[in-house]
Amino acid sequence: MERFKWEEEKEKREKESLARHVRLSKLFNEDRFAFERERERMIDGVINSVEDEEQRRRLRSLQESWNKKMRGAGSKYNRFVLAQTFFWEHFHEVWQPAIDLSMEF
Repeated sequence: MERFKWEEEKEKREKESLARHVRLSKLFNEDRFAFERERERMIDGVINSVEDEEQRRRLRSLQESWNKKMRGAGSKYNRFVLAQTFFWEHFHEVWQPAIDLSMEF
């Protein structure tokens, strides 16, 4: 019974996600400023949902840093390269060491 409920909720989340994606994609293509406002509103919603004040502060700082770097990137290609670089840098400096430490125990 619980598995059925979980599957039902998963399908509902997937449908909502696809609808949100279609809406944001349309907004991105038709009105970039409105898209950017909506993107910022959604990010703020996630950050504000965090209960720990210190964690919220760190997330806000991280997002501001990300936005500043992306604004200075120039082209779409440069933003893509920066995003890849940030991801892999974080992977090698944070995730991988944490995974390695967890394997020692």
